[in-house]
Amino acid sequence: MLGRLRHDGTVRQLLLVETAEGSEALAHYYVKGAAGWRLRAAGSAFIGKHGTGKQREGDLKTPCGDLRPLRAFGILPDPGSLLPYLRIVPGTVACDAKGPHYNRIIQTDPSNGGPEELSGERMWELSPEYSYGIETDYNAAGIWPLGSAIFVHCKGNKKWTGGCIALDLPFMKKVLTTADEGLLISIR
Repeated sequence: MLGRLRHDGTVRQLLLVETAEGSEALAHYYVKGAAGWRLRAAGSAFIGKHGTGKQREGDLKTPCGDLRPLRAFGILPDPGSLLPYLRIVPGTVACDAKGPHYNRIIQTDPSNGGPEELSGERMWELSPEYSYGIETDYNAAGIWPLGSAIFVHCKGNKKWTGGCIALDLPFMKKVLTTADEGLLISIR
């Protein structure tokens, strides 16, 4: 894969997630330089409880294929992300409800123009998982019920995710502080 991407000018970083068995995976993070690809971090990762092959909302599967980052986010302060950074605060929800906000991270505080209630993950309550993360372009059109909130984020207490990719916090922080819009997240 690295050879195929060597001359692709749109890909400057690669997070390669190689699924193993069940919800276990290996992740390798590469950065492209003048001399070629350089491994910057590697380690175990968790994926969806039911493995890969995402087809619909709530199936607890991780999608296979290539994803791109939309922005970084986190409960913790911005560690120096090269991607735009959204601070997760009380009221921040990853919407999983059918409607105009499906598959979007929004603020539910009515004083900021947001709705009062919205179904979805109350992101500010999910620590350490959302200490740091990257929102991906999975189902960017927000088509119900193809799946929502597919992120790369920190590991929590469970050895699986609802469909995301979970990395150890130092690994996640390394990606956040060195990846930009040239990041390709490849799940195999």
